[in-house]
Amino acid sequence: MASPSIFNGKVIAITGASGTMGRALTQELARHGAKIVALTSSPQAHCPDASEIIQWTIGQEDELRDRFHSIDILILNHGVNVYGDRTPAAIQKSLDVNALSHWTLAELFFSTITDAETHGSSARDYRASTKELWVNTSEAEVSPALSPLYELSKRLIGHLITLRQLDAPCPIRKIILGPFKSELNPYGVMSPTFVAKAIAFLAAQKLQTIIVTVNPLTYLLFPLKEWSHRLYYQIFSHPLSPTPGDDLSRKRFR
Repeated sequence: MASPSIFNGKVIAITGASGTMGRALTQELARHGAKIVALTSSPQAHCPDASEIIQWTIGQEDELRDRFHSIDILILNHGVNVYGDRTPAAIQKSLDVNALSHWTLAELFFSTITDAETHGSSARDYRASTKELWVNTSEAEVSPALSPLYELSKRLIGHLITLRQLDAPCPIRKIILGPFKSELNPYGVMSPTFVAKAIAFLAAQKLQTIIVTVNPLTYLLFPLKEWSHRLYYQIFSHPLSPTPGDDLSRKRFR
């Protein structure tokens, strides 16, 4: 794969950095000259390719606000799989980790973006904006994962991100991954190193949706799903209309 030199000198923050995919992405993007800020909930996290390690926990996202000002690309990669558990505690954990914390961090990141950093670009203009958000939502958006709560929570954040792409202050990429070998899925068929290389390569091609999977149906079904949902959201919802002088992005966190 061609070298994605567009990452050279970028400051990239990755959540779930101590997990299998987080480590693979950290290694791959650092190899292309990026400065990696590893965001992890693990106090014993080992991220040798990261320039900086920041520990954070669910519910304390606002503590990352100041650090986000200097982040060029935020990659939301953390997740949890409770498999067949359907207890109230498992439901809450799945929603908090896989969906709600992603949404909170995304909006927090958006609140730190200035007009100068977007250069008046649209949410899909990857050439003008110096900021980007990447969200790993999973192939579970369109196919069974044999884990109901994983599917539900991933589909929730997937829908929300598709809706937010319409008016976001910077480009948002969705990362759709098939089964790769990891702590969450020891039966995955793809290697995390290969997946990380593919993600970096496809991102360098300015793709808004990055799909890496062995399932050919995903390459057909996911774009159709995104197109239909985006059309639905455009027709039946309307963009935010701020009142002059209002700082709406900050109000969300008060």
